Amino acid sequence: MQDKTQTQAVTSAVDPMTPGSLLANVGGMLALVLIVIAVCAWVARRIGLARPLSKGTPALSVVASHALGQRARVVVIEMNDKRILLGVTATQINCLASFDKPQDEAEPVIGAGADDFQPLLMKILKQRKVESTK
Repeated sequence: MQDKTQTQAVTSAVDPMTPGSLLANVGGMLALVLIVIAVCAWVARRIGLARPLSKGTPALSVVASHALGQRARVVVIEMNDKRILLGVTATQINCLASFDKPQDEAEPVIGAGADDFQPLLMKILKQRKVESTK
């Protein structure tokens, strides 16, 4: 009979639902969920899924962008009916060329993909060569 009483005493001392362990479990799971949300948001921002929403007609808009390396990219922006080709690195931004906005294009394509960038850049460069030979 004494063995049975001792066994019951030991099992009741190791109760998994004590208030401290319940709080630790809930707090740990909450922290894990917050970390997963933060990582998902960071990944979405890195790969370009999350873009800031523009309100109205912005004075400056990105027409196309193409990554050249880990921290370097070429960007075509539009501002006041002009297009500017920029070289962007981690430490500086250089203006590579400036063009007039093509007349046949009505509105800029916000967030153009990498597949659209090369034909767009080639078209702009051809137009620039034609204008420079005149």
